[in-house]
Amino acid sequence: MKILIDDAGKRIAAEAQEGQTVLDVLQRERIDIQATCGGVGKCGRCQVLVRDEEGLSYRLACTTPVSDEMEVVVEHAGAMEVLQSGTTSVFPPDEGASGYGIAIDIGTTTVVAHLHDLATGERLATVGRPNPQIAFGSDVISRISASVDGKLDLMTGVIQDALREMKAKLCKTAKISPDEVKKATIAGNTVMQHIAMGLPPDSIGGAPFTPLSLFGDTWEIEGLGSCYLTRCIAGYVGGDITAGMLATTIDAPGTHLFLDLGTNGEMALSRDGNIVSCATAAGPVFEGANVHFGMPASPGAISKVSYEDGQVKLQVIGDVDPIGVCGTGLIDAIALMLRLGVVEDSGRFADEEDLDEPLRSWCGEEGGRGAFYLTPDHSLYITQADVRNLQLAKAAVCAGIMTMLDHIGIEASDIDSLEIAGGFGAYLNLGSAALVGLFPEELLPVAKSVGNTSGEGATALLVSSAAREREAEIVSKCEYIELSTSMTFNQLYVKMMGFA
Repeated sequence: MKILIDDAGKRIAAEAQEGQTVLDVLQRERIDIQATCGGVGKCGRCQVLVRDEEGLSYRLACTTPVSDEMEVVVEHAGAMEVLQSGTTSVFPPDEGASGYGIAIDIGTTTVVAHLHDLATGERLATVGRPNPQIAFGSDVISRISASVDGKLDLMTGVIQDALREMKAKLCKTAKISPDEVKKATIAGNTVMQHIAMGLPPDSIGGAPFTPLSLFGDTWEIEGLGSCYLTRCIAGYVGGDITAGMLATTIDAPGTHLFLDLGTNGEMALSRDGNIVSCATAAGPVFEGANVHFGMPASPGAISKVSYEDGQVKLQVIGDVDPIGVCGTGLIDAIALMLRLGVVEDSGRFADEEDLDEPLRSWCGEEGGRGAFYLTPDHSLYITQADVRNLQLAKAAVCAGIMTMLDHIGIEASDIDSLEIAGGFGAYLNLGSAALVGLFPEELLPVAKSVGNTSGEGATALLVSSAAREREAEIVSKCEYIELSTSMTFNQLYVKMMGFA
């Protein structure tokens, strides 16, 4: 049978088979669509406009079976903002180099690419876009599941297509010929690097979480050419962390903590150059998934929340009307709820009668459970389940930090610097993060957001052979702690669940 797809004005006639869903067809046609739950009908984000024998209505692509002559309209959010890093590579470009290269950061949610002059190291252009693999789920576990289900080739195809499109945009912006691009460097978590190169990540999904490759070598991608894949440390401490450690010179004298927070909390702790690392399954809440009104950090997402003169004040990405809340907005909102007494240290909503006006007017019930309203019309709110999901995620991250401290035998007060990487860290209110217990409060004075260090590390590896030598040194002296078998982590995880 045939269905007609309208993808942002582009008309596509697609073949479909009996028993397939609309999402199956959109995935096969490599059309960007959010299906953060992996297509099991839970997240509600794969909504499309469908016209068929039942009429015209919005439906979930993952639960809508195809029918002959069906028409499907896919609507897309506005353009994303590319967050630049304040970190600058300390590695000089190689002498005698010429031509151009591309440094690529493949995040689970976002892909960013930088075009560089290899002779000078100068950054000529930057482009970013959502990772099109969102059609297969929001986190690495759902992407692994998609691979197990036979969709690896589709996921590899959509990311390689996206990289080729990004290369074309970079070259057009810089007014150079694509033929002048000599090479590329790719940094991403271990699963993203596997999928980008067409390697099944299936073995990373279960104990002992062993990847097929830890990379640190060169691969060929059609249309991109020779691509260096950043070294990974373990199944869940990937090339993006190695690149970040390189960019922030984690092995400098002193004691330094590096965090990259997303669906996995990947982290490393260095004491006078000796490094330990680990990864904890924070879940997709930091990316806005598993939150009642959650969404990625894109236009319309509430990223900051405050309370002034009896009113809840919002900062919204893109300066548009709010349509949901991203991970940093959730942390800000729950930190505010703690300060105001709306939520107790246990995570339970306080009784409304214990609150004064006008604060009480911002509290109520939705579905028989407590709610804290973010908008005057009560259209957006934080639920009790949202608070619980944040507790699970922040407890995992903080317990990971404390496990590394215990492993080395030091206290949080011994840490000289805490650097939080990634787009999540760039929007994060550090005071709110400390208050909810994402990291120990005594680290707040030494904490800072450092932006896209994965992209900066990829840049260093692109232009400098010295950076590649340093990367190998960092990996060689990095010890990995497997938290899933750590009794210390399990005990700390339960301890870190509350807000006290």
